Amino acid sequence: MAITQQQLPLQTARVRRTQSPSSYMKLGDSGLIVGAVVIVCILSLLFLAQTGRVATAGYHLQELEREHTQLLHEAEQYEYRIATASRLDAITERAQKLGLRPATNEQLRYSTIELPAVPVVASNE
Repeated sequence: MAITQQQLPLQTARVRRTQSPSSYMKLGDSGLIVGAVVIVCILSLLFLAQTGRVATAGYHLQELEREHTQLLHEAEQYEYRIATASRLDAITERAQKLGLRPATNEQLRYSTIELPAVPVVASNE
């Protein structure tokens, strides 16, 4: 009875590679075409992904510009409201509605503050 030893798949592959080295990694025309198509597909997907990111950034930029314009418009409205409320005739009208009136001479009090003749300088004491 003879004992035969089976070769492992890795050993079989090594034997085949040494016997015919030129055909071991040969792709052929169809393999090259399939490889080229796969590469073109991957590049197309990358291009589409980048285009999508650019488009999304453009939409976000437009939204920020719209918001900026709206905030500028609101700021102008607030400036107008402040200007109209700061007018002297508007202040006088609001004071009269609250029941206020101008002060009379008898209601006015003045005080005099005397300052020293020499300039005041801060010291580190």
